[in-house]
Amino acid sequence: MLMRSTASTDPLLGSRLHIAIKAALAAALAWQIGNLLPSPMGDYAYYAPMGAVLAVHPSVAGSLRGSLQLFVALLVGAAVGATFHLLPLPGWAGIGLLVLIAVILAGWDRLGAERSWVITAALFTYILGNLDTSDFVLGLVGQVSLGAVVGLALTLLLPPIPARVARRRLDAVSTEVAEQLEGMAVVLRGQTDDPASAWLEVAREVLPDALRLRESYSDLDDALRGNLRAGRWRELVGRRRSEADVIERVAALVENLTYMLGEVQESPRPWLRIGGDAAQTVADVLDELASVVRRLVGDEPLQARDTEPLVQGVERLSALVRETVGLGEESFPGAAVVVSLRRILGVLPMPESDAIAPPITPLRDPSWPPRVGRRRRR
Repeated sequence: MLMRSTASTDPLLGSRLHIAIKAALAAALAWQIGNLLPSPMGDYAYYAPMGAVLAVHPSVAGSLRGSLQLFVALLVGAAVGATFHLLPLPGWAGIGLLVLIAVILAGWDRLGAERSWVITAALFTYILGNLDTSDFVLGLVGQVSLGAVVGLALTLLLPPIPARVARRRLDAVSTEVAEQLEGMAVVLRGQTDDPASAWLEVAREVLPDALRLRESYSDLDDALRGNLRAGRWRELVGRRRSEADVIERVAALVENLTYMLGEVQESPRPWLRIGGDAAQTVADVLDELASVVRRLVGDEPLQARDTEPLVQGVERLSALVRETVGLGEESFPGAAVVVSLRRILGVLPMPESDAIAPPITPLRDPSWPPRVGRRRRR
């Protein structure tokens, strides 16, 4: 049984216009300021807009980090190019050795996404700086750095907070998970003409979109660092991030449940008879779970009354499975479904109760969820 994947979306959708306007303004200002500088630096003003555009970033922290990495990469590359000017090598040998060393130096992790500028600066300096290497290095590094400062300043003054982007992705993933659960319920009730084909339509890879959801909130965390407007957003972002963590875990468990149910139903001895009492019970539980998933990302926190029908449904299904224990291996798929549902209950923010069996709390550690782009210090 194949799991079909859903299409991805642009992570900057919604803030793209903001970034484009800011980049255009930064480039224009950098060009104007760069032309006002005296010679020889002023002769290379065409590099200033490039630095401005490269420094414009969705977050202040990202803009500062990128600007510093760009500056260091340019210095390293320019130093390599200038050094090779002093070596008595034929052109082909100089280019080859220069690229070899520049590529090795560009492997420095601290340079991040700007590592390619080591090679670019080295080649520019070696090839274009034939007449006056020192003037070219000063113009290249100086103008690009000037542009980066302009881009950083505009990012600091006009920082975006892509909260709408993250919220739209949260809503989209929760809707996708809920629709998958509802689709399974429809198939189990026998409301489709061809159950085998219907399972293929229901099954999809939800986890990739859930991981992109995590990236959205990691980007949002990054956008709040150094942001002058961060104070009024922290509480809301913290709550939405918690919801996103839950949706991500639920999405992974639901994807696994979908895959398992589809395989079981396609086997020669299916556990559930489509449209039977057991299938109806499972379908009811899946519908209740879909309802809880939709409420989870609503404006109001999840209440006990929202989850009570789901908990009761899982208990009914557990009792049904216990009655089939004497059937041996035929009861295993039912037990697996109950375990999967209890794992999902363990993820949901639900009040504890002595009236039901405790859910299975998933493994957690202080580093969960892992944040994209962060490195552990050793």
